[in-house]
Amino acid sequence: YSSEDEIRSHVEGLRLRGGTSLNTGAALDSVLRYHFTKSAGSRKEDGVPQILVLITSGRSRDDVRLPANALKQAATMTFVIGSMNADSVQMKEIAMDPGLVFNVQEFNLLPDIQEQVMTSLSTLAAPAVTHGKPTVNAERPTDTITVVTSDAQDKRDIVFLIDESDYVGSSNLPLVRDFITRIIENLDIGSDRVRVGLVLYSNIAETEFYLNTYSRKDDLLSLLRSLRFKGGTTLNTGKALDFVLRYHFTRSAGSRGEEGVPQLLVLITGGRSGDDITASADALKRAAVITFTVGARNADPAQLKEMAFEPRLAFNVRDFYSLSDTLEKVMTPLQRQRVPNVIIDEPEVLTGEPTVTSTEVSAVRKRDIVFLIDGSPGMGKSFLQIRNFLNKVIQELDIGPDKDQIAVVQYSHDPKTEFELNTYTSKDEVLAATTQLRRKTGRVLNTGAALNYVTKNVFITSAGSRRDTGATQILVLITAGKSRDDVGQAAFAVKRAGIVPIAIGAKGADTSELQKIVHDPTFVLTMRDFRDLSTIQLELLSKMKAVFIFEQERRDVVFLVDGSDKVASAFPMIKRFISRIVDSFDIGSDRVCIVQYSDTPRPNFYLNSYTSKPEVMQAINALGLKGGTQVNTGEALDYVRQNVFTRSAGSRMDEGVAQFLILLTASKSTDDITQAAVALKGAGVAPFSIGSKDADEDELRQISLSPHFVFRVDDLQHVSTIQQHLESPLKQLNQEKIITIYKNFAQAGVKRDIVFLV
Repeated sequence: YSSEDEIRSHVEGLRLRGGTSLNTGAALDSVLRYHFTKSAGSRKEDGVPQILVLITSGRSRDDVRLPANALKQAATMTFVIGSMNADSVQMKEIAMDPGLVFNVQEFNLLPDIQEQVMTSLSTLAAPAVTHGKPTVNAERPTDTITVVTSDAQDKRDIVFLIDESDYVGSSNLPLVRDFITRIIENLDIGSDRVRVGLVLYSNIAETEFYLNTYSRKDDLLSLLRSLRFKGGTTLNTGKALDFVLRYHFTRSAGSRGEEGVPQLLVLITGGRSGDDITASADALKRAAVITFTVGARNADPAQLKEMAFEPRLAFNVRDFYSLSDTLEKVMTPLQRQRVPNVIIDEPEVLTGEPTVTSTEVSAVRKRDIVFLIDGSPGMGKSFLQIRNFLNKVIQELDIGPDKDQIAVVQYSHDPKTEFELNTYTSKDEVLAATTQLRRKTGRVLNTGAALNYVTKNVFITSAGSRRDTGATQILVLITAGKSRDDVGQAAFAVKRAGIVPIAIGAKGADTSELQKIVHDPTFVLTMRDFRDLSTIQLELLSKMKAVFIFEQERRDVVFLVDGSDKVASAFPMIKRFISRIVDSFDIGSDRVCIVQYSDTPRPNFYLNSYTSKPEVMQAINALGLKGGTQVNTGEALDYVRQNVFTRSAGSRMDEGVAQFLILLTASKSTDDITQAAVALKGAGVAPFSIGSKDADEDELRQISLSPHFVFRVDDLQHVSTIQQHLESPLKQLNQEKIITIYKNFAQAGVKRDIVFLV
């Protein structure tokens, strides 16, 4: 409207919307995205003050901090007027300044504060935003309000990623340790202030502690004093960067990124990375993780700058004795750095800190996005909420022939394509089509069949897929129930086709089933009811923008189990442990074998005995203990090399599939294991050793691919405690890495008599 009369007329006609829940955070996000924009009439670019007046009577059920911070960063001045059950803490958090919070006991007392509100509205001018700290200037000097930044900006999540390879060496450990110690001594450590995590890496990365492991400075400093380097000749910095992003900058590991807390990574290295760093470094930048790089000795200055969030956050010194010279240079931005505003769809990263200039980030330019929507009776009236949500998400996308393309498929007992990726080429056309959607009928829900359908019929060139030209393929599944058919094989086919699934579930949706469908559990978004869809809109858009393709490695895994009488009491727990490991596999892509041994080995089933997970699980459950008093581990190792890791027994070694052996034993071998262990590793197999009771430590080390892959428990009844430690290398290693690790450790502890016959 452009006249006062028109506005008055509309306001007088307003009717209460109603509703039982209050999501103020989602509402704040909505006005910033859809109202304070040029297309909606905002004149911010002309210097016109942007003012929001929030009137509320209750406490918000969703988080208000992030959208409130976003409004402040956008220089929107928020007034908050509260009554009845409004939360005073939330009101202050939302308002641009505590002086812009007004409270009345009842809404009929609103006229009492009208003059105060009007005075502020008429005197405030557009805020000047400087270095991420907006200052609201009044036309009169006496009315100037300086806005204090959110408390989140004084918090920090800092992960140290330390090169422990031979490029640094144990001789430089005290210097690195002292450098980290001095940084931590200058930080305000606490669970609600600064959190610290630590990862060491060479060929693989290993966690020392997470962001939420320690909350006291004394505990951190004590652990640092006992820090030791394991060494290593290979340096895979790219994989280490990916490791910290996946396993440390997450909510479960203590990250508060979703609360607006700055996410900082400090990398210290002494060598040039042997693997690719570009993709991992870009992923960190897209995730708004601010990376500092500190290099010495053989570190590559070009790589340091590429990994750093901005080249000026890359520091290079001649040797580790000079680390102390960079302390102040690192500490200043580390303590002052604010959360960067990362624009994924534009080739730059904007930050409010003057020391950080724009940095180019490789962005996902083209996306083919297919929405697969549950149309069964379980969805019910929620379908209208799904449709509205779909429209809001599409509003945020850049639709076009060389940009984003959208397709929609509904399914119940069978799937139905509403429109394909190449049906519409403009946002208006797509929105018009989604507005016309009507719920599909059907009594049962076959999600597996629907996943197969979109893989074979929608993500194809004739239906508009641009996979062959580099467009990212994204599937967004929205479901209200558990599938009647199996989703495992269909989900694997989706991933193998290079499609990235994101699953949204509510009502009767099965979370464990959804986790089988996606690459990573964080790509499952769940809620109680679809009325809460607005609370996950930002997260969905973020995952769609920062999405990356996960490489699916195939595995042949042989469990070699000590079946002697000594492990009888622990045998049920061993079976349960194997079942849990196997449950994380994609059987069909992954193959599993179990061999028990005591005096002689005996296979329970081979790698090619079963082709489905239910068959493997049934076979594991039916296992009985072999029994026996002697334990000939050397003979068992020779047996699996000669009879199990072979093509006839189902091994795909000659196809480049990674070969794993997981040894579980409670005994010292009664025969010699040395030659058998060397021959097994020389054949390209990666042995992991799990030992308890009388298992010999030296034997376990000789058998394992490297000392990193030796795991000890007090009793095999507690073997489940090492499941997570075992699953990580099982997922990360491929045949090439296995061979590299073997070469690095092959020289250690092995004697050879070599004769050259010329």
